[in-house]
Amino acid sequence: MLRWLGVAGWEIRAGKTVILVDPFLSRKTESRDREWKTDEAAVLEHVNAANYIFAGHSHADHIGDIPFIAKRFGSKVIGSRTTTNIVLAAGVDKERLTTIAGGEKLDFSDFSVEVVESRHGASERKGRTGMEAAREISAPLAAPILGRHFVDGGCYLYYFHFGNRRVLHQSTANFIEEKVAGLRPDVALLASGHEGYDLKSVLRAMKPKVVLIHHYDEWRVPFSQGRPRSNVTRAQRFQRSIQAIDGGIKVIVPDFFMTYTLE
Repeated sequence: MLRWLGVAGWEIRAGKTVILVDPFLSRKTESRDREWKTDEAAVLEHVNAANYIFAGHSHADHIGDIPFIAKRFGSKVIGSRTTTNIVLAAGVDKERLTTIAGGEKLDFSDFSVEVVESRHGASERKGRTGMEAAREISAPLAAPILGRHFVDGGCYLYYFHFGNRRVLHQSTANFIEEKVAGLRPDVALLASGHEGYDLKSVLRAMKPKVVLIHHYDEWRVPFSQGRPRSNVTRAQRFQRSIQAIDGGIKVIVPDFFMTYTLE
Protein backbone atom coordinates (compact mmCIF):
# COMPACT_ATOMS: atom_id res chain seq x y z
CA MET A 1 0.00 0.00 0.00
CA LEU A 2 1.23 3.50 -0.91
CA ARG A 3 0.06 6.66 0.88
CA TRP A 4 0.99 10.19 -0.21
CA LEU A 5 2.24 12.42 2.61
CA GLY A 6 2.59 15.60 0.55
CA VAL A 7 5.61 16.97 -1.35
CA ALA A 8 7.61 13.85 -2.41
CA GLY A 9 6.74 12.01 0.79
CA TRP A 10 5.28 8.50 0.75
CA GLU A 11 4.47 5.81 3.23
CA ILE A 12 4.83 2.31 1.80
CA ARG A 13 3.60 -0.71 3.76
CA ALA A 14 4.92 -4.13 2.79
CA GLY A 15 3.67 -6.81 5.15
CA LYS A 16 4.59 -5.60 8.63
CA THR A 17 7.29 -3.27 7.33
CA VAL A 18 6.67 0.48 7.15
CA ILE A 19 8.86 2.45 4.74
CA LEU A 20 8.89 6.23 4.46
CA VAL A 21 10.43 8.07 1.52
CA ASP A 22 11.12 11.82 1.83
CA PRO A 23 8.60 12.28 4.67
CA PHE A 24 7.91 15.99 5.34
CA LEU A 25 4.89 17.03 7.37
CA SER A 26 6.09 20.28 8.98
CA ARG A 27 4.81 22.34 6.00
CA LYS A 28 7.15 25.31 6.46
CA THR A 29 10.34 26.63 4.93
CA GLU A 30 13.76 26.73 6.53
CA SER A 31 15.45 29.96 7.61
CA ARG A 32 19.12 30.15 6.67
CA ASP A 33 20.67 31.04 10.04
CA ARG A 34 18.07 29.64 12.42
CA GLU A 35 17.90 26.22 14.01
CA TRP A 36 15.53 23.87 12.20
CA LYS A 37 12.57 22.76 14.32
CA THR A 38 10.26 19.96 13.18
CA ASP A 39 6.56 20.42 13.82
CA GLU A 40 6.36 17.27 15.91
CA ALA A 41 2.59 17.35 16.39
CA ALA A 42 2.04 17.62 12.63
CA VAL A 43 4.32 14.64 12.02
CA LEU A 44 2.68 12.45 14.64
CA GLU A 45 -0.77 13.25 13.32
CA HIS A 46 0.08 11.31 10.16
CA VAL A 47 3.03 9.01 10.97
CA ASN A 48 2.78 6.25 13.56
CA ALA A 49 5.60 3.91 12.53
CA ALA A 50 8.71 3.79 10.37
CA ASN A 51 11.12 0.89 10.05
CA TYR A 52 13.08 2.47 7.19
CA ILE A 53 13.37 6.02 5.88
CA PHE A 54 14.82 6.77 2.44
CA ALA A 55 15.92 10.27 1.40
CA GLY A 56 16.03 11.24 -2.27
CA HIS A 57 18.02 14.43 -1.65
CA SER A 58 18.78 16.74 1.25
CA HIS A 59 16.62 19.84 0.92
CA ALA A 60 14.54 20.62 3.99
CA ASP A 61 11.23 19.67 2.37
CA HIS A 62 12.61 16.16 1.91
CA ILE A 63 14.67 15.45 5.04
CA GLY A 64 13.76 18.13 7.59
CA ASP A 65 11.51 15.76 9.57
CA ILE A 66 13.65 12.64 9.19
CA PRO A 67 15.74 13.06 12.39
CA PHE A 68 12.64 13.40 14.58
CA ILE A 69 10.89 10.44 12.96
CA ALA A 70 14.00 8.25 13.12
CA LYS A 71 14.56 8.98 16.81
CA ARG A 72 10.89 8.54 17.66
CA PHE A 73 10.48 5.16 15.93
CA GLY A 74 14.02 3.78 15.85
CA SER A 75 14.10 3.89 12.06
CA LYS A 76 17.01 3.03 9.83
CA VAL A 77 17.87 5.93 7.51
CA ILE A 78 19.24 5.58 3.98
CA GLY A 79 20.51 8.64 2.13
CA SER A 80 23.44 10.57 0.71
CA ARG A 81 26.50 11.61 2.68
CA THR A 82 24.86 15.00 3.17
CA THR A 83 21.69 13.43 4.53
CA THR A 84 23.48 11.08 6.91
CA ASN A 85 25.75 13.86 8.18
CA ILE A 86 22.74 16.05 8.94
CA VAL A 87 20.79 13.22 10.55
CA LEU A 88 23.83 12.18 12.61
CA ALA A 89 24.28 15.74 13.89
CA ALA A 90 20.61 15.75 14.90
CA GLY A 91 21.22 12.82 17.24
CA VAL A 92 20.36 9.67 15.28
CA ASP A 93 22.67 6.73 16.10
CA LYS A 94 25.38 6.14 13.51
CA GLU A 95 24.58 2.40 13.48
CA ARG A 96 21.16 3.15 11.98
CA LEU A 97 22.51 5.16 9.03
CA THR A 98 23.37 3.86 5.55
CA THR A 99 25.17 6.24 3.19
CA ILE A 100 24.57 5.74 -0.51
CA ALA A 101 26.24 7.16 -3.61
CA GLY A 102 24.27 5.51 -6.43
CA GLY A 103 24.49 2.01 -7.85
CA GLU A 104 23.86 0.12 -4.59
CA LYS A 105 21.51 -2.86 -4.33
CA LEU A 106 20.20 -3.23 -0.79
CA ASP A 107 18.36 -6.27 0.52
CA PHE A 108 16.01 -6.16 3.49
CA SER A 109 13.66 -8.71 5.01
CA ASP A 110 10.48 -7.79 3.10
CA PHE A 111 11.89 -5.91 0.11
CA SER A 112 14.97 -4.87 -1.82
CA VAL A 113 15.93 -1.57 -3.41
CA GLU A 114 18.24 -0.35 -6.15
CA VAL A 115 19.73 3.13 -5.75
CA VAL A 116 19.88 5.05 -9.04
CA GLU A 117 21.85 8.27 -9.44
CA SER A 118 19.75 11.23 -10.56
CA ARG A 119 19.91 15.02 -10.57
CA HIS A 120 17.89 17.95 -9.28
CA GLY A 121 15.56 20.05 -11.37
CA ALA A 122 15.51 23.80 -11.97
CA SER A 123 15.02 24.69 -8.28
CA GLU A 124 18.69 23.81 -7.85
CA ARG A 125 19.62 27.21 -9.25
CA LYS A 126 21.51 29.63 -7.01
CA GLY A 127 19.41 31.66 -4.64
CA ARG A 128 16.70 29.11 -3.79
CA THR A 129 15.44 30.30 -0.37
CA GLY A 130 18.81 31.95 0.16
CA MET A 131 20.74 28.69 0.43
CA GLU A 132 24.44 28.42 -0.15
CA ALA A 133 25.71 27.36 -3.57
CA ALA A 134 27.49 24.41 -1.91
CA ARG A 135 25.75 21.15 -2.77
CA GLU A 136 27.19 18.73 -0.21
CA ILE A 137 27.84 18.41 3.51
CA SER A 138 30.93 16.20 3.32
CA ALA A 139 31.92 16.10 6.99
CA PRO A 140 30.08 15.67 10.30
CA LEU A 141 28.28 18.76 11.55
CA ALA A 142 28.05 20.24 15.00
CA ALA A 143 24.52 20.71 16.26
CA PRO A 144 22.25 22.57 15.88
CA ILE A 145 21.05 21.98 12.33
CA LEU A 146 20.51 25.31 10.58
CA GLY A 147 18.50 26.11 7.49
CA ARG A 148 21.62 26.59 5.39
CA HIS A 149 22.65 22.97 5.98
CA PHE A 150 19.82 21.64 3.80
CA VAL A 151 21.69 21.61 0.50
CA ASP A 152 21.01 19.28 -2.43
CA GLY A 153 23.67 16.72 -1.46
CA GLY A 154 23.12 14.62 -4.57
CA CYS A 155 19.83 13.20 -5.90
CA TYR A 156 18.80 9.56 -6.07
CA LEU A 157 15.95 7.45 -7.34
CA TYR A 158 14.86 4.40 -5.34
CA TYR A 159 13.69 1.37 -7.30
CA PHE A 160 11.88 -0.84 -4.81
CA HIS A 161 11.12 -4.53 -5.32
CA PHE A 162 8.29 -6.02 -3.29
CA GLY A 163 8.16 -9.60 -4.51
CA ASN A 164 7.21 -9.24 -8.18
CA ARG A 165 5.95 -5.66 -7.71
CA ARG A 166 8.26 -2.73 -8.49
CA VAL A 167 7.95 0.91 -7.40
CA LEU A 168 10.16 3.78 -8.56
CA HIS A 169 10.40 6.94 -6.44
CA GLN A 170 11.61 10.18 -8.03
CA SER A 171 12.52 12.85 -5.50
CA THR A 172 12.68 15.84 -7.86
CA ALA A 173 11.67 16.58 -11.44
CA ASN A 174 14.73 15.36 -13.30
CA PHE A 175 16.46 12.18 -14.45
CA ILE A 176 19.80 11.05 -15.80
CA GLU A 177 18.15 9.35 -18.73
CA GLU A 178 20.74 6.64 -19.35
CA LYS A 179 20.43 5.52 -15.72
CA VAL A 180 16.77 4.52 -16.07
CA ALA A 181 17.06 2.33 -19.17
CA GLY A 182 15.78 -1.14 -18.37
CA LEU A 183 13.82 -0.18 -15.26
CA ARG A 184 10.28 -1.50 -15.44
CA PRO A 185 8.26 -0.05 -12.56
CA ASP A 186 4.71 -1.13 -12.02
CA VAL A 187 4.25 2.23 -10.29
CA ALA A 188 6.37 5.35 -10.85
CA LEU A 189 6.06 8.14 -8.28
CA LEU A 190 7.04 11.15 -10.37
CA ALA A 191 7.58 14.79 -9.40
CA SER A 192 5.38 17.15 -11.38
CA GLY A 193 7.00 18.56 -14.50
CA HIS A 194 10.02 17.44 -16.47
CA GLU A 195 12.92 19.84 -16.02
CA GLY A 196 16.03 18.87 -17.92
CA TYR A 197 14.97 15.53 -19.38
CA ASP A 198 12.97 14.27 -22.30
CA LEU A 199 9.68 12.90 -20.98
CA LYS A 200 8.97 10.76 -24.03
CA SER A 201 12.41 9.17 -23.90
CA VAL A 202 12.15 8.36 -20.19
CA LEU A 203 8.64 6.92 -20.41
CA ARG A 204 9.60 4.73 -23.35
CA ALA A 205 12.70 3.56 -21.48
CA MET A 206 10.81 2.64 -18.29
CA LYS A 207 7.32 1.74 -19.53
CA PRO A 208 5.55 2.28 -16.18
CA LYS A 209 2.07 0.86 -15.81
CA VAL A 210 0.90 3.52 -13.34
CA VAL A 211 2.19 7.02 -12.59
CA LEU A 212 1.31 8.85 -9.38
CA ILE A 213 2.20 12.54 -9.61
CA HIS A 214 3.63 14.20 -6.50
CA HIS A 215 5.58 17.32 -5.47
CA TYR A 216 3.01 19.59 -7.08
CA ASP A 217 1.62 20.98 -3.83
CA GLU A 218 2.44 24.18 -1.94
CA TRP A 219 4.51 22.66 0.86
CA ARG A 220 5.09 25.84 2.92
CA VAL A 221 1.43 26.11 3.97
CA PRO A 222 -0.96 23.82 5.90
CA PHE A 223 -2.49 20.87 4.10
CA SER A 224 -5.83 22.70 3.99
CA GLN A 225 -4.23 25.29 1.67
CA GLY A 226 -1.71 23.03 -0.04
CA ARG A 227 -3.53 22.18 -3.29
CA PRO A 228 -4.55 25.50 -4.86
CA ARG A 229 -6.24 25.28 -8.24
CA SER A 230 -3.16 26.52 -10.10
CA ASN A 231 -1.02 23.71 -8.67
CA VAL A 232 -3.59 21.03 -9.45
CA THR A 233 -3.92 22.43 -12.98
CA ARG A 234 -0.14 22.19 -13.45
CA ALA A 235 -0.16 18.58 -12.28
CA GLN A 236 -3.03 17.83 -14.63
CA ARG A 237 -1.03 19.27 -17.54
CA PHE A 238 1.76 16.88 -16.66
CA GLN A 239 -0.82 14.08 -16.49
CA ARG A 240 -2.03 14.92 -20.01
CA SER A 241 1.55 15.07 -21.31
CA ILE A 242 2.19 11.56 -20.04
CA GLN A 243 -1.03 10.18 -21.48
CA ALA A 244 -0.39 11.87 -24.84
CA ILE A 245 2.86 9.90 -25.07
CA ASP A 246 1.38 6.60 -23.90
CA GLY A 247 -2.35 6.33 -23.41
CA GLY A 248 -1.89 2.94 -21.76
CA ILE A 249 -0.33 4.47 -18.67
CA LYS A 250 -2.76 5.07 -15.81
CA VAL A 251 -1.94 8.50 -14.36
CA ILE A 252 -3.24 9.72 -10.99
CA VAL A 253 -3.01 13.18 -9.40
CA PRO A 254 -3.49 12.24 -5.74
CA ASP A 255 -5.04 14.23 -2.92
CA PHE A 256 -3.20 14.34 0.39
CA PHE A 257 -3.08 10.96 2.17
CA MET A 258 -4.67 9.13 -0.74
CA THR A 259 -3.76 5.44 -0.67
CA TYR A 260 -2.99 3.22 -3.63
CA THR A 261 -2.81 -0.56 -3.44
CA LEU A 262 -0.39 -2.38 -5.73
CA GLU A 263 -2.34 -4.70 -8.02
